[in-house]
Amino acid sequence: MPKLKLKKNVQKILFISLFVIIVLIIGINVIKSNKKQKEYEQTYEYKLKNIGYNDDDIKTITSKYKNKEIDYILENKKDDVYLLLIKEKYFIYDKFYDYLNYIKSNPSLSFTKVVEKVNTKTNKDYYEDPIKTDTSKNYLMLVNKYYYLDKDYNPELVTVPLTYAYGTLGSQKVTKDTYDAFLSMWKSANEAGYKLIINSSYRTYEEQEKLYNSYLKEGIDVADSKASRPGYSEHQTGYVVDITCNGASNKTFHETETYTWLLDNAYKFGFILRYPQDKVDITGNSYESWHYRYVGVDASTYIHDNNITFEEYYAYFVETH
Repeated sequence: MPKLKLKKNVQKILFISLFVIIVLIIGINVIKSNKKQKEYEQTYEYKLKNIGYNDDDIKTITSKYKNKEIDYILENKKDDVYLLLIKEKYFIYDKFYDYLNYIKSNPSLSFTKVVEKVNTKTNKDYYEDPIKTDTSKNYLMLVNKYYYLDKDYNPELVTVPLTYAYGTLGSQKVTKDTYDAFLSMWKSANEAGYKLIINSSYRTYEEQEKLYNSYLKEGIDVADSKASRPGYSEHQTGYVVDITCNGASNKTFHETETYTWLLDNAYKFGFILRYPQDKVDITGNSYESWHYRYVGVDASTYIHDNNITFEEYYAYFVETH
């Protein structure tokens, strides 16, 4: 009898021990589960789902936006604007709030146009909050109505021989890389039966100032419509060539076969038509069929293939990256 009682006591102890172990395991798992749930509730996935975004939306948002922007999204109701914006080809994270503000004041604009305007700063008035251009970018520096050069900026230049230019000896100058690229382009055009002639190139700050002031007599609006203010002209960079051909003027150059050849081929040598007719609202300059800017073959090819302006290229590929 004692042995049987002992056996039962041992079984009872084992049963109780097993029960306690099971309870502990369940308790531990519940605690872990609760902890995981609390941790999950702190994630962006949970918070975004909680305000209405689906799994695909959440994947897009968390893979593209930074924490600061996601926090902003969470402060508001579900809005497809955030998803549509990020899908824009030239969306820039640092301009997220600028996009939103511009959308509020211009609700009729497409998101593509909003991104374009904000990126190129054309959401502001000309010459508003100008930025000193980064000259270390060399042929990728941007000079326009929002980016300027100092009065004393003087690039290293080479003289263009009169074989390729109008004017007097030494009157036409450009940077060496611009000249080398132009020479290659000139030879290719010549082989195709076209003769390219430079009729304007580098212009000093003082020369631009004199030109601008000559128009200023007719009023600032007239002056701004006909010339860039001193410091804001690309000609001061040394990377610009105004091109013409025999028998043509600036007013008629776009009617020539030489102009058509340039449109089709200039990008192959690193040049772009800087102020296209359909991009005036972005470049801030009226159409100039003769004004070509050297930006290097990589940039010129992308700009040509994607039909964008240098402003757009600079904002997305140079200034931001």
